[in-house]
Amino acid sequence: MKYDINHEFVSISSQTATHRLILMHGWGADADDLLTLGKEINEKINLDCEIISLRAPNLHPSGQGRQWYGLYPHDWNGAEIEVNKLLVTLKKFDTNQIPLRKTILLGFSQGAAMAIDAGSKLNLGLIISCSGYPHPTWILGEKCPPLIVSHGLFDDVVPIEASRIIYEKVKSKSYRFCELIEFDGFHQIDSNLIDTLKTKISDIF
Repeated sequence: MKYDINHEFVSISSQTATHRLILMHGWGADADDLLTLGKEINEKINLDCEIISLRAPNLHPSGQGRQWYGLYPHDWNGAEIEVNKLLVTLKKFDTNQIPLRKTILLGFSQGAAMAIDAGSKLNLGLIISCSGYPHPTWILGEKCPPLIVSHGLFDDVVPIEASRIIYEKVKSKSYRFCELIEFDGFHQIDSNLIDTLKTKISDIF
């Protein structure tokens, strides 16, 4: 299936897919960075997922990898522009075969910030934020999807307080499922994340 969207992506398609997993990599990575995780999730949860890994539109200043918007200094205006572009892309994935309500959006670090900002405004099945942070301009949508927030206690890149802010804001305004998972780790994806998903997926979908 072809998608007329704002972003390049790599995918692992399935003719029988009933759900979709969209991945958003971190600052300095690229679209293939989270594919292994995506495949592991698809193998272990009880869903048949098409996997889409989006590629950030901008080159990282080092010349290696990509960025969703500039950091150091933070380009929050650029972030807002990219969030709006991402909203258009995500809406394009809302198809009769696999609607957004059967879509999981997972982001890591800067990708998680993008996923939270755009995804909270859409009727997604689930958002998973790994080591993410809220944009200063983030406005929570009226019907925020179910949300899993995961963050390492010893993260020295994005302080865990950033995820606590996301959790508290969503928890105070949304009646949907929302869970904060704090684990013994640094700026990384929790090795137990897939096990957590296995226990929650049936409740959410």
